[in-house]
Amino acid sequence: MNKLKVGFTLIELLAVVLIISIMTAIAVPQYRRSVQRAEAIEAMTNLKTMFDSARRYKAAFSETPRMLNGLDVTFFDATDHESPVFKIGKFEYEFTENDVSACRLNNEGEALGTYCLKMFYNHATEGKDALICEYSANGKYAWLCPAIGKRALSEGAHEYTIEG
Repeated sequence: MNKLKVGFTLIELLAVVLIISIMTAIAVPQYRRSVQRAEAIEAMTNLKTMFDSARRYKAAFSETPRMLNGLDVTFFDATDHESPVFKIGKFEYEFTENDVSACRLNNEGEALGTYCLKMFYNHATEGKDALICEYSANGKYAWLCPAIGKRALSEGAHEYTIEG
């Protein structure tokens, strides 16, 4: 009498598990890179929005804003509108005299100095203000400024003109 063999052999199951493992090993790092790029682009967009609003604020009140409060933009997830240092998403933003910077936060909520972007106005560029993107030399987001900037300000610089 012949018995019907139903099911998979151990070799077949191991082959499927191996294929799934290889696909996962390729897909997960790509997914993480995509998420990090999206976060960096979100931070850059937030910086540009804040800086454009700060320029309008300075034109109206003849002073540089030092916090989100008073600007004509609102970030619903900002942690503090009354302080020069606040968090939005996974970045910590800081207003200073002539710039706004964004640094990536680690899992403990502390800013990582090597993962920072900065936008500032260079008042001496060809007689008009220029919005400059600056990144940490050894930083993770070093690709972002050259990708959106028009040109490097100097050879080997970590600053790129965004508009001007």
